[in-house]
Amino acid sequence: MTVIVYTLIIICVTLVIVYAISRRSRSDFSFLPGPPSPSFVYGHSLDIAQSPVGTRYNVWQEVYGPTFPLKGPFGRSVLVVGDPKGANYILQGTNFERSASDKAVLELFFGRGLFCAEGDEHQRMRGTLSGSFSNQSIQEITPVFVHLAERLVDYWEKKLDSTSHATFDVTADIHRLTFDAITMTMLAHDLSSTGSDIPTLLRNITHSPPDDGLDILLRLFAEMFPAILSMPSSMKTWCANLRKSLGSVARKVWLEREHGAGMHAKLLDDLAKEHVPEDVVITQIIGIIFAGSETTANVITECLYELARNPGIQKKLRAELVGFETMNGRMPAYDDLVKGSMLPYLDAVTQETMRLKAVSMTISRVAARDDAIPLHIPVKDRQRGTNSYTVPVQAGTLIEIPIRDGINVNRDIWGADAAVFDPERWMDPKRLPETVKWVQAQGNMLTFGDGSKVCLGRAFAIIEFKTVVSYLVRSFALEQVDGIELEFYRVGGNTIKPVIRGGGFEDTRMPLRVHRVA
Repeated sequence: MTVIVYTLIIICVTLVIVYAISRRSRSDFSFLPGPPSPSFVYGHSLDIAQSPVGTRYNVWQEVYGPTFPLKGPFGRSVLVVGDPKGANYILQGTNFERSASDKAVLELFFGRGLFCAEGDEHQRMRGTLSGSFSNQSIQEITPVFVHLAERLVDYWEKKLDSTSHATFDVTADIHRLTFDAITMTMLAHDLSSTGSDIPTLLRNITHSPPDDGLDILLRLFAEMFPAILSMPSSMKTWCANLRKSLGSVARKVWLEREHGAGMHAKLLDDLAKEHVPEDVVITQIIGIIFAGSETTANVITECLYELARNPGIQKKLRAELVGFETMNGRMPAYDDLVKGSMLPYLDAVTQETMRLKAVSMTISRVAARDDAIPLHIPVKDRQRGTNSYTVPVQAGTLIEIPIRDGINVNRDIWGADAAVFDPERWMDPKRLPETVKWVQAQGNMLTFGDGSKVCLGRAFAIIEFKTVVSYLVRSFALEQVDGIELEFYRVGGNTIKPVIRGGGFEDTRMPLRVHRVA
């Protein structure tokens, strides 16, 4: 066929897609003020994907309020709901689900596991896995966190050798620790020490660059033509190899029932009790490893960065830890970490990190049926000149709930200093505005989500975070490196990573100057 014919085919296909999208985008939010779309083809999607964290949703929120419209590719309507009452309604209700494309991608790459299930199936899977992350289970596995934290302290001591300080990237070490924490407590295997290809595969997947224009269009087209997802890609190859490698480990542990010394197989033990098929076991393992290692590593890394930027906060935290060690003759254990009153400043640093450094930019949902979303903060109908405490949405409407740059830093909720890293706000209950109670999720923040899909491993992540930060801050003083500026981008899907300014998206490092503490 000639070039002209190919061109005509492309034009016709594009027109069909545009028409289909326009038919599906039934909700009209033209009555709401919002930022102008920079592109008809991409809408706001490409701009958001390739912009640093802290430069879009929070800026728009200040201008248009917490609830405003955006445009997706080819004019598709998107509603941003940064209002806490609206977010609670969406996440607690049953009318809003993951989009078909999100579920299809998750299922194709990782299998049909907890993170793409809905309704009764989701509740059944969650019930099977919940025992692995119970308080009793976490108490039993906390010594593994301590072992890994001590191992990392020893490793950094060797890096310093006979010098008082050294400068190095901390991200790789933290990611290895959180990966080991999951595999040593859920699979009874120290995979990073066995020469396994799993850590490399995980890094390839989780360090993929932000979406470009082609990624955005492929995801959109896949909603109407799911066969697109079966096309070969590096991501599919990595995920297939990951399933194969994890399957071998799971099979060995499950059949031989051999646990390494000081390790646990909480996840496999719970799945074995329920007689779950092997392919489902592998799917659940992949999901838990992604959710449990990648996210916690990113949050720990960002906490270290904030402590390096705020030496006063770092010194106060270290003083509390030294005081505890002097009084008790040991470092904190599970019972000390789970009670905020035992180490109140560590608890405050933890809560402030979780609030400001949420790993997810947004939570996406699609309305299954026509609905009206209630709001705390009214929207202004610019056509009628009136305020409204509800926004009507029609079935198929895509909704984005901004977390990191939205509800968690909204000045109407948290006060004028909402964007400032200040653990002191948690030390005095009077410092927290009454409006934080608008956010009804645990901790008055949406870092771990809410509703039936709230993060299953929240308690696991909190205790691991506190353990690692305690040991590192007690042993080392952290400083920023002169001449290196960091920006944070959404890479590897929907998680946030540091990128050295001017180094490109591949340069996901966080160099810090590390000093030995006596």
